[in-house]
Amino acid sequence: MRAAVVAVVMAVATLALSAGAGAAAGQEQAVGPISLGIVQAVQSTLERHPLLEVQRQQVAISRAVRRQQTGAFDTQIEWGTNAQQTRTPLTEAERLGALAAGVPTSALTENLFSVSGGAQRRLRSGIVLGPSVVVNRTTDNIQALEGLNRTRLSFDVTLPLMRGKGTAIVAGPETAASIDIEASQYDLGQQAADLVLATATSYWQYVGSLHQLEIVTQSEARGREYVEAVRTLVEADRLPRSEVNQAQANFDSRAAGRFGLDQQVAEARSAVALAMGLAPDQVAGLPAPGDAFPDGLLETPPSRAPGAVQALIERSLTRRGDYLSAEKRRAAADVLRRVAANHVRPQLDITFSTGYASLRAGRGAGGFLGSPFTQASGPDAVVGLRWNRAPANNTALGEMAEAEAAYQQALWLRTERARVIATEVVNAVTALQNGVLRLTKATEAAKGFQAALDGERDKLRLGVGSLTDLLTVEGRLTEALLDLVGAQQAYAVGVVQLRHATGTLVDVTNTAAPAREVFYRPLSEAADQP
Repeated sequence: MRAAVVAVVMAVATLALSAGAGAAAGQEQAVGPISLGIVQAVQSTLERHPLLEVQRQQVAISRAVRRQQTGAFDTQIEWGTNAQQTRTPLTEAERLGALAAGVPTSALTENLFSVSGGAQRRLRSGIVLGPSVVVNRTTDNIQALEGLNRTRLSFDVTLPLMRGKGTAIVAGPETAASIDIEASQYDLGQQAADLVLATATSYWQYVGSLHQLEIVTQSEARGREYVEAVRTLVEADRLPRSEVNQAQANFDSRAAGRFGLDQQVAEARSAVALAMGLAPDQVAGLPAPGDAFPDGLLETPPSRAPGAVQALIERSLTRRGDYLSAEKRRAAADVLRRVAANHVRPQLDITFSTGYASLRAGRGAGGFLGSPFTQASGPDAVVGLRWNRAPANNTALGEMAEAEAAYQQALWLRTERARVIATEVVNAVTALQNGVLRLTKATEAAKGFQAALDGERDKLRLGVGSLTDLLTVEGRLTEALLDLVGAQQAYAVGVVQLRHATGTLVDVTNTAAPAREVFYRPLSEAADQP
């Protein structure tokens, strides 16, 4: 009877050994004939994810806003025409005078036709300048029967002395809009880094869930073999029937664990597909992952010494798109608050105009069109001073208060972003260090339980061991293998999180797919200098 029990135990132990080898082999090669690499998954994210396209449109919006602000300095051209007729009653003396001149009428009928045009441009210094021309034709039924064509051609300049003076003020909204474009581009880079982090994390979870499913599936197979062997021995009256219940319960427990892990695999696969930006009809057909976990036992994570971590934080602030964006928005808000402060000042302008006037008689088109070039008189000059201020000035004061509050808000947001980044760096460095320690101990634990299982087999051969002890150790080995996969997954995610925290996962100025080694190597002083 004992020989039969030993045979059952040896079969189970052999399956346990094959489970460990199978898990290790699964970490070195792709699962299935078609595989998905991590760089391929990330490339899909950067090419297809809708959120990246949303952020690209935000960059386009920022460029459109800057173009609108640039329009304030476009040359404005306008022209217009006007025709009017007025009838003014004449006094008795005026009627007699008109009658004496051979014009019997009781009213003065005047016709005025005018064409005006001009161009005006505001310079970024605040000066407004441009030419203007007005051509009038006047006819009436008493004195100007032939028509008089008058032209006034001038060049006008407005020079601000207080409000709206200087490039920094006048072009301030345009400058702020240009800075906002840079901020939006940094936001795009940070969005790419966030999505790559999500994709890589989901990818390693997918890898881990498949490895754990493989371990539990093999454990379930060992449980099934054990049930069948025990039933055979029970039927042969070599084991008590109560052993079947224990064996069946052991198998059912392992099967339940497999069902749970099978669901985790499905969810992990869907998470990768979602992170990659795939269409709904591509989710179910996503290939198995083809890349193995990085070997955390061969890489040295960054130092946790306060000085080294602080230096890492400072370099991170020069790389992180969210911090650079916050700094750009602070700079834009600073420009706008200076503009708003200038608007509080009174409007004081000097105006200057110079030109000439000309005159030509005639009702025909030649007289009207030729008047700018006939009997010109000038040049003349007009100088003026214009002052304007609202007594309460509530609009300007309110705009200044709003702009100052927006600046302070941007300043605090930048400060808060720096605090968050510093915390993320510290946590990522600590997590990676602990991840290496966990991985080391998990590897040693798996090896230790494998050796313990071998020892239990030897003890059983010698007749001093027990079936219960061997199965207990075999179960602990399964747990150790699962924990080892969890440690490998945690280390792989830790590498990506550290890269993300320090701004070295994706170049925020060039959102191309990062190289494969980024997902396998933690930071090194030589390779990751800013």
